[in-house]
Order: sequence, then C-alpha cells, then structure tokens
Amino acid sequence: MGISFSVSGAFIGEDLEFVEGPLTIVLNEGVIESLSKSSSGVVDLRGYVAVPPLANMHTHLLDYAILESGWDLDIDSVVGEPYGLKYVLLNTLDVESLRLRLSEVVNYIVSEGVGFIAEFRELGVKGLLIDYGRRLPTHYVLGMPSKHDDVDAEVTQILSVADGIGISSPHYFKEEDLKKIFNKASTSGKLLHSHISETADTHEEGDLSKLLKAGKPNAVIHAVWLNDEELDSIKNLNIPVVLCLRSNLWFTSGLPKIRKIYETGVNVSLGTDNAGWVKPDIWRDAELLYFLLRYQGINDPRWVLKALTNASPVNIRNFIDEGQQANILFVRYYNTPLEIARNKYVGLIKRGGMELVDGLIIHGLLAYCRVGTGVEALRDYIRNDVGRR
Repeated sequence: MGISFSVSGAFIGEDLEFVEGPLTIVLNEGVIESLSKSSSGVVDLRGYVAVPPLANMHTHLLDYAILESGWDLDIDSVVGEPYGLKYVLLNTLDVESLRLRLSEVVNYIVSEGVGFIAEFRELGVKGLLIDYGRRLPTHYVLGMPSKHDDVDAEVTQILSVADGIGISSPHYFKEEDLKKIFNKASTSGKLLHSHISETADTHEEGDLSKLLKAGKPNAVIHAVWLNDEELDSIKNLNIPVVLCLRSNLWFTSGLPKIRKIYETGVNVSLGTDNAGWVKPDIWRDAELLYFLLRYQGINDPRWVLKALTNASPVNIRNFIDEGQQANILFVRYYNTPLEIARNKYVGLIKRGGMELVDGLIIHGLLAYCRVGTGVEALRDYIRNDVGRR
C-alpha cells in the first residue's frame, strides 16, 4: 500500500538540486514511486523540506559511557590501543551500563536526522554482543579485533556478528595478518574501514602504503597527514575518505588538506569520531568543513551538503529520486531561517540542526518522529518501526 505527502521543497537527485514546492512524493513498498510538482499528497507536510538523511560515517559510541575521561591527556594516552585510558575504563563497565549509554547516544544521533551510522566497536566480540539484535538496520557496526596476532579465529567471530572490520591502525598488524583480515572481510561480503594518518607519526611510518598492500578498504578515516600524491592515489582508487574535523582539532592531530581533497575530487564523507570527547553532532562537522573550505578560497556549500549525506562508505546511494529507496529527512521550513535564506544550501549547513528535524523515514518506514509535530500525521500511514538486527 502506498502513501503520498506534499512538502514545500526537496533536495533532489545525486546533485542535490533544490526544487521549490509544493512537491508531492509517493512511496510504495519502501521505494519512491514518483515526484511531482503538486500539492495533491494525502498528508500535507508543506511546512517541511525533504532532504536525504544525514550520514555519520565514523563514530566510536562506547566512549559515551566514559564521557570526558582523560580530557587533559594526549591522543595516545586516551585512545591508543590497547593500553589507552579508554580501553582500561571500558573493560571495567558492565554490559547493562554500556547498553544503556549506547541506546542513549544512538537515539540522540537519529534525532539529529542521521539515517546512516558507521561505528567502530571496541572490546572484540564482547563489544558486538552488547546490542546485537537491537540495532537499526542502517547502523553499521565494524568490530575492532582485540588481538593483533593470531587473528583468524577472532576475526571470523567478529564477522559473524558485525557488518565488517574496523582497523584502528594498520601498524598494529603484521602484513600477512592484514591480508588475512581483508580476505575474510571480502569473502564474507562485509565492510572494512581503517584509520589512516590521523597523526604525523602513523603517516611517517607508512600506514597508507601498508594498508593498500593488503587490500582495498571500503573507506579510510581521518587522512589528516596524507600528501598530494597519496590523495591522488586515494582518488584514483575511488576509496572514500571520512573526515572527522572536530575530533582532529580536539586531539590536536591537525587538519587534512581540505582544498587539495576538494580539487582532486576525493569522495568525502563526514564522521564525529569519539563520542566520549566530541559531541556526536554531524551538523557541526558540516558547518566546520564549510567554514574551512571557504577560508581556503572555495565557496561550495552544495559540495559540503553532499559530504554530509554521503553514505558510500557503507555502499549506500543516498539521495531522493524516483526509483530510489525511500530514505527521507523532514526539516522544518515555514518560519525558520531556512525559509528566508537566499541560498538554501548555505542556510541548511549553517543553520540546520536537531531543532529543525521533525521526522525521518528509513527504508520506507518511520524511524523517528518528534512528538507534537506535523510529521506525526505520517504515523497513520507508515508503521513507526524500522526493525532491528
């Protein structure tokens, strides 16, 4: 059974063209059946614009259970594996405490309008079982091996309950073990992401070269210290780069070559990284990216919005168009700064946030709905449950 609704406008297609409304969107069996210039929808949502769901493509959510611990320590002392403060503290917490904090932070992230999450999960298989069977289908959890040698057994176990493998650093593994990890992930059809060149030391030790000798990842994270030649290589290999700008500033790692990344045409997504030290608000990362890009002489807010909604690291094509899966974010429009903004891309990036998010459809189902808003009208037509896995 289908449902139709009318909105005041939408960011349409892979190029995110803003189309003024009214527009009517028809959903049928979880797919966008049609888009038309009309106000004929059964549900009147003309107080909203439709946006592709946001994509937070790199997080560490267990950190939320140890909020602001070690705030005055350097990056290695806090998150260095396996003896950093984070690992010491996480291992002292019981499963129920971790599960509660995970639920809180995921609910927060979804209420911001994030439809796709890619998370690095610590504590090996134990960490993956904390919320196994309770996760949203678009919450992709990549298990981090707790051991750095004799990897076969643990990686096999991780891949049986995770969406892939998260490599904290290629330097933690022997080359032959890295190749085994790549092979196991590929054979199982699972993802593999890796931190790359977050610090000058890991870059100088050749972490990207070591990773690429083992295989081609689905995404690399940070890329703060990659040089021009390495960024060209990443572009040519079509490997997405997930930028975590606020995290890089907090941990004083530096900032990536944003202008070079832009001019090279690298496939860019955004992530909030460690939830224990950086508020997991992806809107803030998008605004910072825009400011930094503009400071370097490039004023392209549409490119930033593409990064904010880019879910390619988890192999998702995330845009609103006929024939596409029904993934839609409802952002308030009437009587908001977005309505009066002369440039809708600039308005959305600089002034968007949780306060404007009233609803989220994922896979054709209502994943989030703010109580007391116009989007509640969809509940009569769309089941408010996207399922768990």
